[in-house]
Amino acid sequence: MKKIFFAAAACLALFGCKEPEMIMVPLQDAIEVTPRSVTFDAEGGTADVIVSSTGEWTLTAAAEYDWVEASKAQGADGDVITFTVQPNLEVDKKADFTFATGEEGAAKCTFSVFSYAGEAPALNLVSEASVEFGYEAGQLEILVSTNQNHYRDVEYTLSEGAAEWLQYQATLPGETEADAKLYFNVTALEGLADRQATVTVSVPGLTPVEVEVAQFAKHVLSTPTANYTIAVEGETIYIPLTANVEYSITMEGAEGWLTYGEATEQGVPFTAAALESGKRAATVTFAQTDAVEGETPLTCTIKITQVDALITWAADMTGNRLFPKWDGPNGGIAANGDLHEVTLECMVKFDDFNKASGGIFTIMGIEGYFLLRMGDVGNPLTRLQVATMAGNYNVPFDCEANTWYHLAVVWKDRTAYVYFNGELKGTSQQFPQRSYVGWPIYNYVYLDPLALSPAWSYEPDGTRCFWMGYSYDANRDTHGLMTEIRLWNRALTEEEINAPNHFYEVDPASEGLFSYWKFTEGEGSTVADKTANGNTLYGETDITKQSNGDNAGPAGIDWVEVALPDK
Repeated sequence: MKKIFFAAAACLALFGCKEPEMIMVPLQDAIEVTPRSVTFDAEGGTADVIVSSTGEWTLTAAAEYDWVEASKAQGADGDVITFTVQPNLEVDKKADFTFATGEEGAAKCTFSVFSYAGEAPALNLVSEASVEFGYEAGQLEILVSTNQNHYRDVEYTLSEGAAEWLQYQATLPGETEADAKLYFNVTALEGLADRQATVTVSVPGLTPVEVEVAQFAKHVLSTPTANYTIAVEGETIYIPLTANVEYSITMEGAEGWLTYGEATEQGVPFTAAALESGKRAATVTFAQTDAVEGETPLTCTIKITQVDALITWAADMTGNRLFPKWDGPNGGIAANGDLHEVTLECMVKFDDFNKASGGIFTIMGIEGYFLLRMGDVGNPLTRLQVATMAGNYNVPFDCEANTWYHLAVVWKDRTAYVYFNGELKGTSQQFPQRSYVGWPIYNYVYLDPLALSPAWSYEPDGTRCFWMGYSYDANRDTHGLMTEIRLWNRALTEEEINAPNHFYEVDPASEGLFSYWKFTEGEGSTVADKTANGNTLYGETDITKQSNGDNAGPAGIDWVEVALPDK
């Protein structure tokens, strides 16, 4: 609109005070009469017809009729003409007329009068004049009686837009061939708004009948997620609410710190006061207030949390696993094996160490190539092992159950540096650049550079992939929680690992940060990659052996609410 306005202003400035020349657009001639036909039985009678026209009009008859007479043969827009029909005891008759307007009668409209020697045919609606449907697909049946006409003479028209969801199927005879059944398919209503239509059923020469059709949308009252976090310093957040019903809002646990306002296009605003320390949460319930008789009112419950924490969600890994498919625009980390330095980080808390001797808790990595895991034969389950194709390194540090650890494993110069909570707990020997694996076939193995992102699959041919909480088979899961998982394509220094709050958050744009999975969703089966590389983290639960031999489970993540750092 701004461009149009400026163009008009430029024209006025160019022509000065000269008034713009008015261009007259001629009005197109048009005429219409209501109704377009009238019908009389043997007794005859009168009928009024309304004329709508753009100018003076004239009426002419197709022949000379001595049994029907019009009250006037010319007039103006809005006139009412009365047609008088004499009694008819002879034969059925029809008279045709033409209304015309404009120069040389440019616009015309036909009108017919039917006179029957006996009972006049009529069109009667036998089925309901008003029909309602739910949001599901259905079928509309309209039954009419045409008295003397044939069912094939029956026609229909739909109001504007109705053809998009009322689809005509067929017209069939009713109990007699003078009755007609019209069938329409009603498509399912996927939107939130109700819709209405008018079906007009007609027979030439008879007064039409109308059927009003209404389809009601499925009632919805929902939010995208059930958990929302609000800033410690206090803020207003807008919670999107999808609703086509009237509703009320109630809150529990919100007194003194959380209020809500009127809904806007952004959503329902909730405003929280600042939190000095600790944690508080409110349960908000949206409840339908306009449920009709027999309808169960809808409800939607969400939780709004304010917590003095940097990490609020973790994944329960018992029986479950996480994995990237390397489906981001830049692919996986070192897909071509050009990775000479890497840092793998996560927060982990073990619930217990209850597995048989030789058991394994998998943290992350690729089985048989480069893997971080707890336990293994000869290594207690409380100790981390860096397992590689060129040998394993058991870290001389015992973890405790129910304790949060920040784990960072730095790989540089074919050497693993292992940090728990920022303290260097072990440094491996320098792994050989090549080693012999397998017998009697010699197979050269290179650990510099690394290739940590082979194409993802369910490993049907034994080609291993990058997993978290899983390797080889389902009994190598981790009993505990994991969160704040990061992959770097460079070696972090001890100073960087111990930077303020580094355990709990980092800048997604940090140099060398390839994938950063910060568990903020609180529900669903995926975790977004906070970096621009966009490699989504997927979750599966209840991993078991499938009939085709794959180890797999349904999509999902067992979310657990946490508050880190511990206060």
